[in-house]
Amino acid sequence: MSNQNEYYYGQGKVFLSQLNSGQWRWIGDVSSLKVNFEFEEQYSKRSIGGRLVKDKRYITFTGGNVTATWFDRSVENLELLLRGKSVSHQQSGAEDEFSNIKAGMTIYLQHQNVRDVFIENLKENTDYIIDYNQGSILFITKPHSPVLIEYDHSGLDGISILNNEPIELALRYVGHNIIDNKSVNIELFRLSLDPVEFINLIDDKSEFSNIETTLQLLPDLTKNPRSDFGMFGRMIKFTDFIDILYDDEIAYDEQYNFSN
Repeated sequence: MSNQNEYYYGQGKVFLSQLNSGQWRWIGDVSSLKVNFEFEEQYSKRSIGGRLVKDKRYITFTGGNVTATWFDRSVENLELLLRGKSVSHQQSGAEDEFSNIKAGMTIYLQHQNVRDVFIENLKENTDYIIDYNQGSILFITKPHSPVLIEYDHSGLDGISILNNEPIELALRYVGHNIIDNKSVNIELFRLSLDPVEFINLIDDKSEFSNIETTLQLLPDLTKNPRSDFGMFGRMIKFTDFIDILYDDEIAYDEQYNFSN
C-alpha cells in the first residue's frame, strides 16, 4: 500500500554547468522542469496457427530530453539561448557619410545613443531632427551631397545572435519535496541545448514573458555504463545519518557491534 511519503510535489532550483567545468550557475526562476524519455523498439515474430504474432520485443534506442520554462534574461542565460557572445564597447566619436539624401528621408547612424551631432552648414530643428536615442536623423530640407555627420556615441553592453558554437552542458536540480519535507536531487550528466524557437518581445499577456527551452539528453561517454548511476544521470534522496550509541556516546567497532 502506498503511503504519503511516496507522493511528490516539488519546488527547487536549476543549475547548469559547462560540461566537465565543475562550475555551476543558478539560471534563475524556472516555472516548469520536465524530463521526458523516449525509445525505439523492434519485434521479432513467430507463426502460430498460420498467423504471425509478435514474439520478442527489443529496445533499440533509449534517450530523452529536458523541457524547461525560463524567466530570467540574464546575460549568461541569453548567451546560451541566443548562441551568442557578450560584447562590450567603450564610448567614442564617429563620422558617417551619406549620399543622395532627399527632404523627408530618415537615415540611421552606425551607432545609437548619440550626442554632439554636427552637420556642416545645416541647423538642427530647421534642416533636420535628431532622435538621439535611436541614432536617427530626419532631414527636413534636402542637403548637399555627400553629407558628413560627426557625433559621439556612448558605450554599450550587448549580446550577439547566432554566431557562437553550441556548448554541451550538465544540469543539476536541487529540489524539495513539500509532501515529506525532504530534498530531492537530480543530476543529468550531458545535455545539448536546442536553439530556441522564439523570444517574446511584445506580449499581450498579463504576466512575465517566458522562454521555452529543450535540452537533448546525451550519454556521458566518460562514465562506465555498468556503474551505479550509468551514463545519463541520477536521481537521489539522501538518507539520515545513523548513529550507534552506547551510554549516550557513539561507540562501535568495524563490524558495527557495540564495544565493551
